[in-house]
Amino acid sequence: MVTLRDIMVPVEEYSVVQEDALVKHAIEVLKKSFYKDEHGGIVGHRSVLVINKKGELVGIVTLRNILKAVLTKFDLPDNYLWIYSVNASGGNMPVKSIMRSTRIAFVDVDDSIYKAIDLLLTKKVNSLPVIEKGKLVGIVRTIDIFGIIGMLL
Repeated sequence: MVTLRDIMVPVEEYSVVQEDALVKHAIEVLKKSFYKDEHGGIVGHRSVLVINKKGELVGIVTLRNILKAVLTKFDLPDNYLWIYSVNASGGNMPVKSIMRSTRIAFVDVDDSIYKAIDLLLTKKVNSLPVIEKGKLVGIVRTIDIFGIIGMLL
């Protein structure tokens, strides 16, 4: 039986930024994860992990979060999607102002793949932190689960 540990990306292989880093820094870190595979397709992470000064995972910044930061460069009405309580906009925003809290959705390394699928769908996210004994050990993404989907059906 395939486990979350088998399909997750180990945390050591994932891009990480500090919560007070600027969005433009997160973009650069994320860009470094991209490369062209042997078929010319672009491969890389679609999110970056956000840690606090203690080194604890506090959030995830996704490509979608970064796109929201791009929109803040425009004069949007106060009721448009969200309101940030920061003065800077776009790339000069702190990462913590656009990140998704990891408290929203995560899995334990011993949880079933079906629980991960349920969380991905119900929480409408594309990745989940994987925790073991309270410590982050990896990230499981929809693409990781898709890789074994035939085995699950």
